[in-house]
Amino acid sequence: MTTDPVNWPLIPRGTFFEDHVVGRVFDHHWGRTIHASDNLTFSTQTLAFNPVHFNRAAAEAAGHPDEVINPLLVFSVVFGLSVEDLSELGGPFLGATDVTYLRDVYPGETVYASSTVVEARASETRPDTGIVTWHTVGRDTAGQAVIEFHRTNLVRRRTSSTELLAVPDGYAEDFTVGARFRHARSRTITDLDLNGLTLLVMNSAPGHFSEQAMADTAFGERINFGGLTLSLTVGLATQDTTGQAVRELGLDDIRFPVPVRNGDTVGAATEVLAIDPLDGGDAVVTFRHLGVNQRGEIVCQTTRRVQVRRRAAEQPAAPTASSSSLISTES
Repeated sequence: MTTDPVNWPLIPRGTFFEDHVVGRVFDHHWGRTIHASDNLTFSTQTLAFNPVHFNRAAAEAAGHPDEVINPLLVFSVVFGLSVEDLSELGGPFLGATDVTYLRDVYPGETVYASSTVVEARASETRPDTGIVTWHTVGRDTAGQAVIEFHRTNLVRRRTSSTELLAVPDGYAEDFTVGARFRHARSRTITDLDLNGLTLLVMNSAPGHFSEQAMADTAFGERINFGGLTLSLTVGLATQDTTGQAVRELGLDDIRFPVPVRNGDTVGAATEVLAIDPLDGGDAVVTFRHLGVNQRGEIVCQTTRRVQVRRRAAEQPAAPTASSSSLISTES
């Protein structure tokens, strides 16, 4: 079994053109609560200076009970909720039609999304892709539709028959001690991290946000705050490891072997170290998470303990070592 996380088997994310059969329905598993702060930030950053989106008195004068969530934010959130299932693997967003706002959305409401494949055809100019159109509906917690639209994307075709790992639901049974795997997503470090997020958490070390302070040091430039490198490493691993988490119990053995700089891209890999059952049915799963840059260097390491749910007895069992390479210790 290789010890190089770059070569560990991959848990995939996203779907291919062949997965989009006309009539197939995707119930997107996330929901998103839209807060007043989201509405204010989105409206001001897009210069949408309609006062009903950021002035409660103006919204009430217009007959609303509260500020109105910018409908383009509702569109963007519902669209975003669908991306993992429909277009995460890449392919340009080609356009949308029939965008209909079915009712106003207000701060604190949670929206969910589902999509139905309405058309799927081969691309005449790009043989490695197809063109897919979906009908997407956003609903509130009561199931009432608040927005609907059709959108069209280029979607990659499946180009390899290589079997990837099963995507875990995140229950304790999905993991075995010794399993090692990589996570599909990565993220490039930008000024959002070096300036914005560092200052958001009130870290006053100028080495993260002042080029002048770092010019004459051995680094020669700003480096990312280690706490944010840690948070990104854990975050990139979270959906594949703790989708059924009850609570975070702690971290240990946090190390930063190589600094992260502006423009570096960080991915993540995980090893399962221990699974300890708890009274009441849950389990404590101990993971080792590794942050890896674009050069294959480990930039962050941590051990993470999480209380994770087990499946109820009546639910189908998770893939076992004989049926899924996810939990195999071979690679």
